[in-house]
Amino acid sequence: MSANAPAQPPKPPFDPAPATLAKPSLARRVFGGLSGRLYWRTFFLIVLLVLASLAGWFQSFRVLQLGPQVEQTSRQITSLIDLTRIALVHAAPEYRTALLDELVKREDIYIYPREASDQWTPMAHTDFTRRLTASVDQRLHEKLDFADVVNGRSGLWIGFRIERSDYWLLLDRSRIDPSLGEAWIIWGVLATLLAMIGAAIIARFINRPLRDLSIATAMVREGDFSQQLNETSGTQEIREVNRGFNRMARALQEIDQDRALMLAGISHDIRTPLARLRLEAELSVPDPQARQDIIADIEQADSIISKFMEYARTASPVRESVDLPDLVTKIMADYSKDADLRIRMPSNAEAQALADPLELQRIIVNLIENARRYGRTPGSNRVELDIGISKRSNEVCLSVRDHGPGVTADHLPLLTRPFFRGNEARTAAKGTGLGLAIVDRTITRMAGRLEISNAKGGGLMLRIWLQRDPADVLPPPQL
Repeated sequence: MSANAPAQPPKPPFDPAPATLAKPSLARRVFGGLSGRLYWRTFFLIVLLVLASLAGWFQSFRVLQLGPQVEQTSRQITSLIDLTRIALVHAAPEYRTALLDELVKREDIYIYPREASDQWTPMAHTDFTRRLTASVDQRLHEKLDFADVVNGRSGLWIGFRIERSDYWLLLDRSRIDPSLGEAWIIWGVLATLLAMIGAAIIARFINRPLRDLSIATAMVREGDFSQQLNETSGTQEIREVNRGFNRMARALQEIDQDRALMLAGISHDIRTPLARLRLEAELSVPDPQARQDIIADIEQADSIISKFMEYARTASPVRESVDLPDLVTKIMADYSKDADLRIRMPSNAEAQALADPLELQRIIVNLIENARRYGRTPGSNRVELDIGISKRSNEVCLSVRDHGPGVTADHLPLLTRPFFRGNEARTAAKGTGLGLAIVDRTITRMAGRLEISNAKGGGLMLRIWLQRDPADVLPPPQL
């Protein structure tokens, strides 16, 4: 708190909205971030298309294979039953046991007498088994019993009759397995892996030029025109886009240099006669009030020129770790003797942000001066400011709230537009209309962002979001 702030401020604490915002879940942030990137969207789309194609082919082969597989299995079962019947009927009684043992050894086929006390479970009804039983019955011209389990033993059990005796034929269950087999699964997995690798290569090939263009565009937006795109590699369309971008960047750089040179010349040429006018006014104007008015006008003109120069500044700030509470405390100390200004900040605030200390100090002072000009509390001639500092994930929020009349909702998006002044909504104070535009421009160059809204209970709320110092981010707890 400032030196002249009372221990119990009359105003309620400001709304710490940044610290209480609802945080999305980790999965939603991760997958939302991935789905928003062109590379991953292209990758997932190609993978889904390939998987859908594989699933379609798999189902087609399965359907086309079902009929021939039913026919083949039915033919094998009927052949085994017919051969078993012929062998047992025509074999001498003393050789039947040896014949059954031979069938077990060579073909893995078991023949058991069927007893009335046998406990058996009918075969599960699927499209394959229904078609199989119907085909076998049709070939043999009789109704057979198909079972999955007989007396606790699982397998392919088929009940049939030889003359007047009933028997069970036990076969390996794999004979009626309608799946496409392990080979199909292995090939399907390999095809999926190859599809994912191909999708990654294609997505990278498509995304890389766009990523380079996005990076170069961001650098140009921040005033860095050094990034040049490759004009010799890639497809013809990409080369043409890169050549057009490079020409545009060079033209913008020349325009920016000409603008900075022009403004510097204007500043120098105008400030010299302004200094002479002020000196002449102090020496030549006898009326003290008229002299003071002239000097005030000259100072306002000089301030306007300074604002123009500050807005035209293109140098990128150097970011370093900044102790926000310490910086705000020093600024508050500079305003401690101003009786018309009261600044409050929680004493336990702490946060480290990545920013240019000098530029950030200018931003905070600019916001304070903007509040002094437009944010006086209704019914008084004082300005009351609440400064809050909060941390969220990898960002730090510095909020500045006044208790003035606020701004109409339709004017809020226009406050950062150069030369816009919302005098109708606040006061009739005069200014250049560059204050918040300079703040927004400088914060953007520091990889931050500015949010402006009306505060609950009245007044204007400005939130500055900056990247958090990695050293200030606590590591996750060890489980």
